[in-house]
Amino acid sequence: MVEIYSGINVNDLKNILKDEIKEITLKDLYDLSLFFNEEKAYLPPEYKKKYTESVLNVTINRFTLLKNDNNLYEGILKDDDVKIINKLLQSNDNIITHILNIIVIYTTYLLKEPIHMPGTKFPGQVSISYDGMSYYCPVKKYHVNDKKSLCNICIAKSTKEGHYVKN
Repeated sequence: MVEIYSGINVNDLKNILKDEIKEITLKDLYDLSLFFNEEKAYLPPEYKKKYTESVLNVTINRFTLLKNDNNLYEGILKDDDVKIINKLLQSNDNIITHILNIIVIYTTYLLKEPIHMPGTKFPGQVSISYDGMSYYCPVKKYHVNDKKSLCNICIAKSTKEGHYVKN
């Protein structure tokens, strides 16, 4: 298992993540697809297809983007971020968790995008939005304190009552 250290620059993190995904097989990606299909059983019927397709497509697209990413990233990770990243890289109950954690790290610390893409529909016909400066999530406030949730590291801000955001 890989561990990163304080003072690491973001570009080095990208290279570590790229090395991590080299070990992921086509079968692992197929298992990821099965995982999302099983997870949709817990969603209301009207959200099952679109949410699963959206999340799976975004995950596979980000996986491919990371695999082919030749961008140079600047900056040094903060100590708190290093702790979070190490926890995510070490908490590999299975390959699905490992893949998802790599994608979350890449999305959060390199792409600087929310974990769920803008437009992702949640129950209640609400979605992640972007106002040109910040991303907003209408469900983050319900999950940010859940220890199993990744909302606490997502860059999207919680929407507030009456907060208008263009979709």
